[in-house]
Amino acid sequence: MTETCQSNNCADCNRKLSLFQSLTDGQLDKINESRFEIRFGAGETLLKQGGPLTHVMCLTKGLVKIHIENHGGDCFIMSVVKPMTLIIGPGFLRDNRHHYTVTALTESSACFIQVESFKKVLEENSQFALDMIAFLNKKIIRHYQNIGNLAHKHMQGKLAETLIYLSEDVFQSQEFKSNLSRQDLAELTGLTKESVIRVLKEWKEEGIVDSNSDYFKILNKDSLLRIGRNG
Repeated sequence: MTETCQSNNCADCNRKLSLFQSLTDGQLDKINESRFEIRFGAGETLLKQGGPLTHVMCLTKGLVKIHIENHGGDCFIMSVVKPMTLIIGPGFLRDNRHHYTVTALTESSACFIQVESFKKVLEENSQFALDMIAFLNKKIIRHYQNIGNLAHKHMQGKLAETLIYLSEDVFQSQEFKSNLSRQDLAELTGLTKESVIRVLKEWKEEGIVDSNSDYFKILNKDSLLRIGRNG
């Protein structure tokens, strides 16, 4: 159940994003005065595609998925996001709309900062603005790589790249509990759920990846990297 939760002052918060290190105390105060923190249960929506972009979101706890929904109800998962991450969509400074949905995979909490206050701090602090550009470009590069994988790789290559991404970028471990269903993996790779199940079964028999529900253990990383590279 969604609920507002108590939070620290931004200046003293131990969950403050590294992106905010260049801000002055006064600028942190400005952000702190315009934000609030909310706790979400697994499966709840944090941001809705098409909704008004009135706040920038900082994920402080939990795990969420960012996904695009089409008119037919189909979804494509763009990324899985871990804590201490800023979530700000392309609608910022453009049409002020969310262009994707953010859904909690686990119990999560996030700080919401009013767009106008965030914009003023960007205008005041050039280093913060440069850091923001670098941060957004890193996200764009990741999305380009994902599009390339979906466009040019075969079924096994797509799934291999996805598991490598989860292992290296999200969980930093070769053994992890992803909180992703087989349908989520299908929407993350552009495959059908049946194809994901079939490939994971083959890899388990071949000793490449052990998996059970949302648990994964990469047993032979070299083989998985080779599959991802050759596609």
